[in-house]
Amino acid sequence: MISSHFTLPPRPEALGHDALRHHAIHLGRDYRIDSVPGEPLLDGNFGVDVIEEELVLRHAAIRNRHRMSNHAEMMPGLKLILFMAGTVDVRFDGRPMPLASERPTALLVHLREAATFERHALAGTHEFSLTLTLSPAWLQTSPETARLLDDLPHLGLRQWQPSAGLLTLARTQLSTPRAADDFSTRLRREGLALTMAGEGLAPLLRTSDRDSRETRQQRRLWDFIEGGSGDTKTLTEIAGHLNMSVSTLQRLSQQRYGMPLQRHLRQRRLDAANRALQDSHVSVSEAAELAGYNDATNFATAFRRTFGITPRQARERQR
Repeated sequence: MISSHFTLPPRPEALGHDALRHHAIHLGRDYRIDSVPGEPLLDGNFGVDVIEEELVLRHAAIRNRHRMSNHAEMMPGLKLILFMAGTVDVRFDGRPMPLASERPTALLVHLREAATFERHALAGTHEFSLTLTLSPAWLQTSPETARLLDDLPHLGLRQWQPSAGLLTLARTQLSTPRAADDFSTRLRREGLALTMAGEGLAPLLRTSDRDSRETRQQRRLWDFIEGGSGDTKTLTEIAGHLNMSVSTLQRLSQQRYGMPLQRHLRQRRLDAANRALQDSHVSVSEAAELAGYNDATNFATAFRRTFGITPRQARERQR
């Protein structure tokens, strides 16, 4: 399901295997696409641009024509992801990124070492996103950013809050046809990249007084939930395990995920059911059980509301 704020650019470009491989040169190595051979794979506005040395911006306002999986090895660095809308499964070293389909999600991901990258998408789904890659060499240009490489673990995740101005710049970029690549457009794209870098790194560059008890609680909750330990637990059980109150869980979840914790856990379970329907040949009833639904009708309603298709359609597309 596409947000009402997003539509594909007019006269969307069709991109095939060769075009995607060309763009992937700037992002990693050993790039591979698993999809229908010899046909256009995407419609829309897609590109990868080197803004300045060691600073690379990927922008996508696309519709997936076919079910497809993209694989590559990513080099070390920081990834700033601004996921505006759509439905896609993105993973680093097998770890899924918590990308909300109904609102902008802003994540910082640290690749301390080379990591595998996976992107899985169904036919007919959309993606509206920006990803800025900051290389270790770029981060070493100042003492403040160089310290980030020491403080963050491999696959360390942080959420950051994009400003209204940055969201406006992002929407403008994603709605601008790729063909309109003149000097003015490139300047705006450079401004967008530097604004993303400034806002995405700002929470990590603040003084240590922000690393308070609540910040440590946020990290404990993040690691517990994103590691999958809370998928089958109630809020009370999670609160007891983390030695927090339920109200603290809800407040931290709102800050971290932008939604109540029950809703985030439900979204995680639906994502797991969707992946199982695509990749594991499970039945719809088995997927419903995986998502925590006793009633298949309620499961189908929630699934369609989230992904824009029914569970049966997802399973048939897999076939």
